[in-house]
Amino acid sequence: MHALLIAINSKYVHTALGLRYVGEYAKAQGFDVYLIEETINTPILAVLENIMDVKTEVYAFSVHIWNKPFVYRLISMLKKLRPEATIVVGGPEVAFDAERIFQEMPAIDYIVQGEGEKVFAEFLASYKTGNIPAHVAYKEGDKVVLNGGVTVIEDLSLLPFPYPDLADVVEAHKIVYYEATRGCPFNCSYCLSGISRSVRKRPLELVLRDMDIFMAAKVALVKFVDRTYNLDEKYFLPMMKYLAEAKTETTFHFEIKADILSEEVLDFLATVPKGRFQFEIGVQTTNPPTLKAINRQDNWERLVHNCQRLLGFGNMHLHLDLIAGLPYESLREFRKSFDDVYGLKPDMLQLGFLKVLPGTQMNKETEIHGLRYMDEPPYEILATNYMPYEELQFLKRLESVLEQTYNTGNFQNILRYLIEKNNAGAFAFYEKLTNWWVGVGHYPQSHNAKGVAKILYDFIMECHADEADTLIEILRYDVFASIPGWKPEWLRWNTEAIFETVSDFWRDEEKVGRYIENYKFSSWRQIHKNYPIELFKNDFLTGEAREFYVMAKNIGEESQIFEVIL
Repeated sequence: MHALLIAINSKYVHTALGLRYVGEYAKAQGFDVYLIEETINTPILAVLENIMDVKTEVYAFSVHIWNKPFVYRLISMLKKLRPEATIVVGGPEVAFDAERIFQEMPAIDYIVQGEGEKVFAEFLASYKTGNIPAHVAYKEGDKVVLNGGVTVIEDLSLLPFPYPDLADVVEAHKIVYYEATRGCPFNCSYCLSGISRSVRKRPLELVLRDMDIFMAAKVALVKFVDRTYNLDEKYFLPMMKYLAEAKTETTFHFEIKADILSEEVLDFLATVPKGRFQFEIGVQTTNPPTLKAINRQDNWERLVHNCQRLLGFGNMHLHLDLIAGLPYESLREFRKSFDDVYGLKPDMLQLGFLKVLPGTQMNKETEIHGLRYMDEPPYEILATNYMPYEELQFLKRLESVLEQTYNTGNFQNILRYLIEKNNAGAFAFYEKLTNWWVGVGHYPQSHNAKGVAKILYDFIMECHADEADTLIEILRYDVFASIPGWKPEWLRWNTEAIFETVSDFWRDEEKVGRYIENYKFSSWRQIHKNYPIELFKNDFLTGEAREFYVMAKNIGEESQIFEVIL
């Protein structure tokens, strides 16, 4: 039995973890299954050509909110060219409402409902007999047969390793997706993950075996897709300790619930090698009526305490999320949520927008909250009873500005100083910056770090001219630290004025050795490239007016910056 699996990813760096599990499980049962992975950015006719090159009886597509229109177009064209082909779909976008999906796309023949590894293999096994296994929906004339509904896999040890082509994946994508657990015990009203309310764990020994494979292959980043990785301390903590003790450069990314981290876990995390772990924490809102409406029971005080401790360790990246457009949250309440989370000073603050997914409690409460949203994926909110379209659109603009400034990590000092001078909170500052940014025509374009630096310079000169000297000095420091080798004239560099002083410093190997271990002079070109030195005349960290020299160590992926005495 032959079958072709087609995954349409949102980005080139992504891998289709779910469909890989489906394919490898089917292969283990003796079926000849081939996988094609493309992206929504690939020309659709090029994708169709790749599909048509494979002559088979069964074509199976994984459908998500980001690829549904693209996949539907592919299915429609494929059915015209190969009307005898059997079209199977699965994935979160189609698993929970078979009647609607068959109506939307009549070219679909079968729908795998729920977790598809075992079900799809059973479908292939019975394909020739015409006996449709449970949990595969199909049509009988005008009638839709649900045939058992949505299912899950209870025993995750049955799942094979999903990356037989790991070397190719590492070379092409750099990021590998993985799951140790499935399901979620919580019941957030906007999410489908908690529908079953069950959490199943892959045996720890198998997870560790898989991690060894990843580390041996020198995977740069392993992203666990578990909805809440840290639910069971007896399960996840041994895994984390194993990864922390490993001799590897691999980074591991986890989605966690920060308020349930114990002191024991926090004490352990303080000892983890720098860069080994990344944490993503879904806060979503700090407004109590909203939290109640969406069925979240977060302990804000404990979350603050734990996040502050994690950030204080200085050894891991912390990514916090907010969702705009939730029930009972007007712009005023959202402003407070933003300030609350921004005040924690995470490495990244992601501002997302509510998606009213079919099959969720939120979808059923559309009329209660006056939810107006896109009819097609991604079903993103347009307006609510609490936040009109104009305010949500403003937040879209603010999100763009936030992504290009704070979330890059390039302008932390100037942003902090501007927020302090604004004296009205973080949201009020970004509101002011966003209105100016849009007003001068910088939205909706995306700008690189150099472009953003010039935009911030123009903002300072136009909106803070009375403090321009101090502010530009801080901006110059951020540029020196984060954009190696770039010295635009408008930032008033002192490179020429300090040339002789810097040259004398580099000739003194003993003095240089205080800052650079095992220093040996190579060439002036390499010195100025790898270890540039600049003079600054205002210590914005202390408020002291003094001259001081700063060296940037531009070796490796991250620039290091520190004060030197010449």
